[in-house]
Amino acid sequence: MSKREAFHRKDDPRRLPISPPGTRHIPGIDGLWAANLDKDNLFTQIAATATRLYEQPPVSSSAQGLERLKAIARLHSMLDAAEAAILADSYEYLVAETVSQGSQESLLDDPEDIEEPVEDQSACFYGVNRSDESLIRSSFVAEAAVALRSSERKVQDKLFFAEGLRHLCPDILDALSVGEITTRSAQEIVKHSQDLAPEDVQLMQQTLLPIARQATDSAVAQRARKMHERLHPKPIEERHKKSAEDRKVIYWHEANGMSVIQLHLPAEKALAIINTVNWHAVRNADPDDHRTEQQRRLDIICDALLDGWPATEGTPLKARVAVTIPALEMLADPKRALADLEGYGPIPVGTALLIAKDAPSFIKVLTDPWSGAAIDVGREKYRPSKALRDLLRSRDVVCRFPGCNRPAESAEIDHIEAWAKGGHTTRSNTHLLCKRHQMFKHVLGWQATYLPDGSVNWRSPNGMICIELPGSVTSVQNFDFEKEQTPMLPTIELNDRVRRVLGWLEPPEESTA
Repeated sequence: MSKREAFHRKDDPRRLPISPPGTRHIPGIDGLWAANLDKDNLFTQIAATATRLYEQPPVSSSAQGLERLKAIARLHSMLDAAEAAILADSYEYLVAETVSQGSQESLLDDPEDIEEPVEDQSACFYGVNRSDESLIRSSFVAEAAVALRSSERKVQDKLFFAEGLRHLCPDILDALSVGEITTRSAQEIVKHSQDLAPEDVQLMQQTLLPIARQATDSAVAQRARKMHERLHPKPIEERHKKSAEDRKVIYWHEANGMSVIQLHLPAEKALAIINTVNWHAVRNADPDDHRTEQQRRLDIICDALLDGWPATEGTPLKARVAVTIPALEMLADPKRALADLEGYGPIPVGTALLIAKDAPSFIKVLTDPWSGAAIDVGREKYRPSKALRDLLRSRDVVCRFPGCNRPAESAEIDHIEAWAKGGHTTRSNTHLLCKRHQMFKHVLGWQATYLPDGSVNWRSPNGMICIELPGSVTSVQNFDFEKEQTPMLPTIELNDRVRRVLGWLEPPEESTA
């Protein structure tokens, strides 16, 4: 068993592909010059940004205020990067010092002649080893919690994030230290680096860093989760089956006579339940019913569990369960292929096929095999407007306003260039927006511009710029051909079977013998 394998215990729910504490690189070990250079990289931008903010006059307009807020957000990212680096390095120094101290004690000529320290006597009494890494870690977390005036639980999470940045994702740490990306985006990349090989983590960095510099945190989180599922060494079918065995019901009591019930179950069942409850909540709406929608939804669940399901002619569940199944990936490697369940994300292809089997109709979705974006839908059974909506649901996934996660089900088709100004109803001039953000665009002065890669460039009334990628896109294309292309997800092997499906290879001639 390697040191890395020994460090990652099976009962540890968070596993990053990094070496054990005490064997990692610390900038200070390379000498004072290297340590000072690292310190400058971490703090130069902090000092410069804070100085600029201090020297600027008081805010005199909302536009100025928004620019200051952007600078403060960058400053937060820089401070979080510095905190992470110092937290990770401090822990490494503590482990190194403990190991060094233990080595020196073991080299004493006559250890029997030296009185056993009180700490060692206490360790013997409690049955613990003072050099045990988990004990050292717990003590350090407690100390850091005091220094940061935070809880041990939060500092434990911070240390996990810090080690991931410092020892696994240096490019993400560099981008965070100059304020190019947000802390939340960096956290999502580190979190989804668990259980991956180091080379796959490097691929994730190269693929997601350009997105993190432009897109919202939720967009980065969605793509990080998809990449993790694709790159994970174990097939999703195997992991899904194992997780399904852990399904459970948890409940706890709260104040004012209330309680909470939590269900941990497969995503397709959770969405089926929610879709069914939502359908009944809308179908049974009564003008004289003064309950809110949330209250009706809960009452429907209680009625179903306590008094039996309401009599109906059926639910819309099977009429709309949208699943995108990548045919080429399924042909190339069925065990590694991922489908996409609308409203959730990646699921095993086997589960997707079971859902599609019971659906009364099936929507063909053509996806770009490189970027993952939905680019066309089958039109055999639908009018063009219906086909376009199906395409947008598969391409956009959620409302296209920056940071909005309202599902496609609750969004509407919006013309990027207004119909009244000559805009066409095409996939390059339409996207999905929820009603609230349609109002932002048409009433409050938010402007949207379609880009060649399917992204939408948003400009706020005060000039804030944000590029929002389609929800189905998993990698960014670099249109500057003078530069190296942005790395993408693992390519599909074009074997003879796939070539025949694409029509690039004639089928083998049948033997007449």
